[in-house]
Amino acid sequence: MTALVLQITDAGRAAMVDPAGGTRTVHIVEAGLTQAAFVAAPTLEALPGEFKRIDTVSGLAVVPDTVHLTLRDSGTDSYAVRGIALYLDDGTLFAVFGQPDAILEKAAAATFYLAIDWTLAAADVAAITFGDTSFLNPPATETVSGVAQLATIAEARAGAVGDKIITPAVMAEVLAGYVNAAQLGAASGVATLGADGKLAVDQRPAIDLIDVWPVADQAAMLAKADATVGDFAVRADSGLVYVLQALPPSTLANWLEITTPSPVGSVNGKVGAVVLSSGDVGAVPSGRKVQTGGGLLSGGGTLAGDLTLTLNPASATEAAAGVAGDKVVTPASLATILATLAAKANGAATVSAGGLLTGGGVLAGNPTINLAAASAAEILAGNEGGKAVTPAGLAGLPKSLTPNGYWTLPGGLKLMWVQVRQVVTTERVLTVAYPDSFAAFVVPISLTGWNTVFSISRDLWCQFVGDPGLSSCTIQTQSDDGQDMRLDGFNAFFLGV
Repeated sequence: MTALVLQITDAGRAAMVDPAGGTRTVHIVEAGLTQAAFVAAPTLEALPGEFKRIDTVSGLAVVPDTVHLTLRDSGTDSYAVRGIALYLDDGTLFAVFGQPDAILEKAAAATFYLAIDWTLAAADVAAITFGDTSFLNPPATETVSGVAQLATIAEARAGAVGDKIITPAVMAEVLAGYVNAAQLGAASGVATLGADGKLAVDQRPAIDLIDVWPVADQAAMLAKADATVGDFAVRADSGLVYVLQALPPSTLANWLEITTPSPVGSVNGKVGAVVLSSGDVGAVPSGRKVQTGGGLLSGGGTLAGDLTLTLNPASATEAAAGVAGDKVVTPASLATILATLAAKANGAATVSAGGLLTGGGVLAGNPTINLAAASAAEILAGNEGGKAVTPAGLAGLPKSLTPNGYWTLPGGLKLMWVQVRQVVTTERVLTVAYPDSFAAFVVPISLTGWNTVFSISRDLWCQFVGDPGLSSCTIQTQSDDGQDMRLDGFNAFFLGV
């Protein structure tokens, strides 16, 4: 809800002035309630239309310039409140607030409870006290006990929210990923990344490059005193390669022989002078044949040599004659067939359009038939007789499908409806504006009262007053005995052009 801005009255301001100089403490003890709509002016000395006064008023300064104010009414009556007033212990009207819409509505079984954070000058806050502080529920601060909201893990990690508290579970989650700044980039601490997203150069361990040593024999390999772990020795005497796994390099056991494959050890599981048959490698015997099954395809033979399969094309003459049964039609010969068919068509014949269709012409000129679609404006005007109505055109008609809306039909006929949700408890006259205007005339179709709950005793209904206007109408509420008068709103439906 939008913050309520209370207006301190001239009388209230005067009550705070100490004749001897400075500020005098005032004591707020009561609050007045009204259903009337009024302008909160500093010159007011009484709350317009006040119907009830309550003494359950609490207040507490939560910060130097803010008072948390709480009003409560546990009575069994029901009402709507549009304005409130605060009274001092001597009956002075100290501050007021009012607005056209209801601040809140109280049912008979409900408790009226209104909490406001009222911002004032620090000196004014210090000069205001309250008669009852037994039911305050202020926001928690560093110095005031009250209501507080819990911070999420994301908010706790960001550390930018100043009005929420952290639970032990959230604190544990935040501290689980905490790294002390003094440990970043330090020995036995946590490594950090540079601007390039990689481990900083000064935090990387030294890398011992791997060397490859060509040596004559085993004695030369063991004599490589400057070899380090990971270095390779390539022996010329045996062609074998060794890698040093541990120091010192003078110990043969510290060198691991790396087995390298010979050029070809076997072929398909056979060694020595290998001769393969087709069965050894899953090949098809050369005696097998590729045969044609008759029809248009000819050729074939054994796999021992190159094979040729033949499919003969029909010439243009053969394609046009249509008598060759052992050849196929190609795109070139098909063009001849199509040209022959085209020559047989009557190019002088015409295609004509009628009704809503337009266009046409001779077949030789590729005629086009058109059907124009009416626009939303043309459908609304209702005077276009040469175009078709489409779903898109109908969807474009002016409309507002909302609780207070309208729909314009083809030809200009307009349906309009109004939904009012406003508590009315007296016989009164209301002016209702339409969501859109009619241009020529309007006919009221229905006016129905609306209540939020079922009641057999409520006695208030609504009626049209006079003829409705093109942009608004007048509605009155009426009761036959003046008892239990209440409507929670009404619905109206209109038709016009």
